[in-house]
Amino acid sequence: MNPDNKFKDPNKTRLAAGSLAAATALTLAIISSQVAAVGTEDTVNQKPLSAEFKKLDINSDKQLTPEEVAKDKDVSSYFAEADINQDGFLSADEYISFKSNVQQMRVSAYIDDATVTAKVKAELIKDAGLDGINISVETHKGQVILSGFVNNGEQLLRAVHIASGVNGVQSVKNALVIRS
Repeated sequence: MNPDNKFKDPNKTRLAAGSLAAATALTLAIISSQVAAVGTEDTVNQKPLSAEFKKLDINSDKQLTPEEVAKDKDVSSYFAEADINQDGFLSADEYISFKSNVQQMRVSAYIDDATVTAKVKAELIKDAGLDGINISVETHKGQVILSGFVNNGEQLLRAVHIASGVNGVQSVKNALVIRS
C-alpha cells in the first residue's frame, strides 16, 4: 500500500471500532462491579437509612406505622411486605432491610441497562453492513431505543434485528432515520 495514501482501510477501521466496543463493554463491566460493590457496602453501613427511619418516626417509639411511612413512596405501598413479623409496625431493622433491597434493585436495573446498551452497541459496530458509530443506543428497563442515521432500509432492518438478538433486550424502539 502506498504510504502517501490518505484513505483508511475500511477493514482496519471496523476492527478498531470493534476493539473500541469491546473495551467499552469491558469498562462498563468493571464499573458495574464497582457500583455493585458500593451498593453492598451501603447495606452494611446503614446510617443514612437509620436517619431516614428516625425522621419518619414522628412519635419516637422506635417503630413506624403505615401513617408515618406514608411520606416514603418506596415503602408506603409495600408496608405489608416490609412488615416481616406482621405486627402492623416496622422496626428499624425491617425498614432498613426493605429500603436497602429497593435501592439494590435500582442499582441492579441501572447496571443491567448499561450492560445491554454496551452489548448492542458492540454488535452494531462489529456488523460489516452497518456504520454502527452513527447509531445511538439507549436502554431503559430492557427497552432499547435506536436513533441516528442509516443509508437505507436494509441497514435499518439489520440494526433492529441485531439489537433484538442481544441477550437482555426486551423490545426495540426504532428511531433511526434513512439518509436521503
